[in-house]
Amino acid sequence: MGEPIRKIAFLVDRNELELLHEACLYGADADKNLEKAIKEGGKFRLEFLFDELDDLAGYVAHCANDEESERNQDKWDKLSGRIERLLKLSDNMGSPQKHTVVLPRQQCGLKYYIFDIWIWGTGGVGDFKDKVLRKIQIAGTKSLYNFAKVIVNSFGFQFDHCFGFYDNFQKYHDSKKIYELFVDLGEERSRSWAKGVKNTKISQVFKNSGDKMHFLFDYGDCWHFAVELKEIKQAEKWDLKPVILESIGKAPLQYPPCEDEESQ
Repeated sequence: MGEPIRKIAFLVDRNELELLHEACLYGADADKNLEKAIKEGGKFRLEFLFDELDDLAGYVAHCANDEESERNQDKWDKLSGRIERLLKLSDNMGSPQKHTVVLPRQQCGLKYYIFDIWIWGTGGVGDFKDKVLRKIQIAGTKSLYNFAKVIVNSFGFQFDHCFGFYDNFQKYHDSKKIYELFVDLGEERSRSWAKGVKNTKISQVFKNSGDKMHFLFDYGDCWHFAVELKEIKQAEKWDLKPVILESIGKAPLQYPPCEDEESQ
């Protein structure tokens, strides 16, 4: 006997169906499944094999991370979350026989990651006498690229330079784990094993409370941030907007005025 077939069926509205068609334009092989959509009231029933939906999930997550419009990104995030919950639910049920899974809408599989992030400047820990810290809550499904943007904006900086996440706080080039924007841009990476930030989720890098990474922003001025995961908690509802939970200390100016400008 071959391996039992696992099928997953679920309902989507017209907007979600359009998003899935858009994902196909980016390479997702789901056209045949979408063509077989069965209309039920104002919604559409879709059916996938487990592996087919697992493949589609990657493309939907990619679209969510690349979307620049906050409104559209929220739609992609919600769809990505629904698909991930379906896959997880199917896994939990096991695969002893053929079955169809219908997702209860009230279930929420989203997890929030809560971080302490503090800045130590451009020359070392001694740059600031008092800790300048931001406590941030963000969905674990967000990419490191989105996370970096939230970090930079939370300190009042412009998101206008390349950056990377490293596990070595003293010599970032010697890091064993490296995630850099250079990889996504097709530019030279610091090490051959470096990975990108646009398709890497927060949950793939930070696994447990206490996990830390060195976030380096702007390789010219070299702004250093320590990023520590403090807590992972279950969300009560689907809300993917990042939140600054606490702000301690006044952030320095990203571009302080030159001495000549100050004297004028």
